[in-house]
Amino acid sequence: MYFLFLINVAWLLGHEMDAIHQHEWRLFFFLKPLNDDAAYRLFTALHIPLLVLILSQLQVGQFQWAFDGFLIIHAGLHVFFRKHSHYEFNNWFSNIWIFGAVPLAALHLILLAMV
Repeated sequence: MYFLFLINVAWLLGHEMDAIHQHEWRLFFFLKPLNDDAAYRLFTALHIPLLVLILSQLQVGQFQWAFDGFLIIHAGLHVFFRKHSHYEFNNWFSNIWIFGAVPLAALHLILLAMV
């Protein structure tokens, strides 16, 4: 079960690498005042504390529940933002990273509930 959770974390990291390629920072309102290069750098740099947070909480059960829930909500946010003028995740490869996390997270949540 823990291995499945690690796959979920790695899956999100795969998406985040793709997010840099797809200019995801252009969707965040708080980065809008910055020029594109500065927004890219800040968006990328913010992933360091995010990764530290995730790695420090890997074995915490409540964090695993929250992380799986986030993966599912995150996919919903991508559906919501599909009409945004700066949305660039319009390809099968990006969609695998975004929406492939949903069944993995749901399966992990089911397994957590069974314990």
